[in-house]
Amino acid sequence: GGGAGDDGGVAAAAVEARLLMHEAAMRAREEKACAGLLILAAYYGDVQAALAEAGEAADEEEEVAVGPAAAGQARGWLDVRVALQFAVSRSSLRLPAGSKAGLRGFATVRPAPLTADGHRAPCELWLRYEIAGEVRTLCVEDAAPVLLGRASAARGAR
Repeated sequence: GGGAGDDGGVAAAAVEARLLMHEAAMRAREEKACAGLLILAAYYGDVQAALAEAGEAADEEEEVAVGPAAAGQARGWLDVRVALQFAVSRSSLRLPAGSKAGLRGFATVRPAPLTADGHRAPCELWLRYEIAGEVRTLCVEDAAPVLLGRASAARGAR
């Protein structure tokens, strides 16, 4: 079992998200103004559990954006919308291959509980985003790189 250290990392991620929030909100406004990349929602860890719970909280507005990060920690997922919006630069989001747990506003999450047949939900990154007025959804495994936005649209261009 994980010691208290795990929760410390998650608590630190929640504090980090609060610090990033102001900057992330500014970037969101800039992206909105140019129809760029807007992170609408994002979860890290046990994505199915996060989505099930987020469905219930969908009526609540952004004021509680940091709430789920704290609330989700015991359940094996984090709300990383603020952290990802903060990472958006010039309408692009690039995350390197490898675990996302070390990124700003992220933390190592508790593994999902085993299901009846002995499987465990994988640690994934799920996000819903808007680019150029289109809403899209992406779900990748923790170790996969992420490339969103203008950069991915202009792969051929140099």
